[in-house]
Amino acid sequence: MILQPDSNLDKYENFEQLSRNESDFRIDLVDRSSDVTIIAPHGGRIEPNSSEIAALIAGDNYNLFCFNGLKQDRNHDLHITSHRFDHPGALELVGKACYVVAVHGCMVAQPVVYLGGLDTELIDQIQRQLTEVQIDHELSPLRFRGRHRNNICNRSRCRRGVQLELSRGIRDHGAARQAVGTAVR
Repeated sequence: MILQPDSNLDKYENFEQLSRNESDFRIDLVDRSSDVTIIAPHGGRIEPNSSEIAALIAGDNYNLFCFNGLKQDRNHDLHITSHRFDHPGALELVGKACYVVAVHGCMVAQPVVYLGGLDTELIDQIQRQLTEVQIDHELSPLRFRGRHRNNICNRSRCRRGVQLELSRGIRDHGAARQAVGTAVR
């Protein structure tokens, strides 16, 4: 029996290893000295439109960090699992903030937002806002829970944050992206 490698495993264990081997990425980092940081650790072509939604949430008030994959193909090679995501600029912004929202994308087709992370109070607030703008949402299934202590969203000064997993049905539609960005903001 020949075992096939698990396609869900990351190619690189950390950002240092990735940066030694890859160059087709861009970092967007805006430090507004806010107590709130919005992050898209898998932006650009890795999880399309997650950076755009993170920027909508951040607006002109909140800190913003986006790691954007720019490769023509195989952008998943640039994916670093959230509990190992260790870009120094991201860690600095997140570590200074008390509130962190990480924006991710999942391949679910129907429009839905999955909410995870350790900041249950902020999750409750975001749920109320999503309900108000009639965006389907639910607590994240096990795979997207974002509850690992080292998850980038939970590495804030307050040791908790929120992880949003946005389906293709949200990320691929401008009106839905705008509604989620406004609601979460």
